[in-house]
Amino acid sequence: MSTYDKRFYPEKRRLQYQEQKQIERQEQSEILDVRGAAAYLHCSPSHVSNILNGKVPNVPPIPHVHAGRLRLIRKESLIEWFKAQESASLETVPKC
Repeated sequence: MSTYDKRFYPEKRRLQYQEQKQIERQEQSEILDVRGAAAYLHCSPSHVSNILNGKVPNVPPIPHVHAGRLRLIRKESLIEWFKAQESASLETVPKC
């Protein structure tokens, strides 16, 4: 380990700890922001933003609330929206 690594290793550990705590808070939170919803859906925040704005064709917007520039999404609403999209996609798939 170089002296550079030894000097900044505590900082790296602190950042990893903060990131882990942020992920845990988002998992426990019932209300998500755009980044939290994107992490939950495993997509980019810009894609979630496009869905919220109704810019994605054939996909209804996710129910959300504006708090200034912040958009808040209930985790239960996101799950219900996802299930509705899942069932709608199963209905449109042609059966052999």
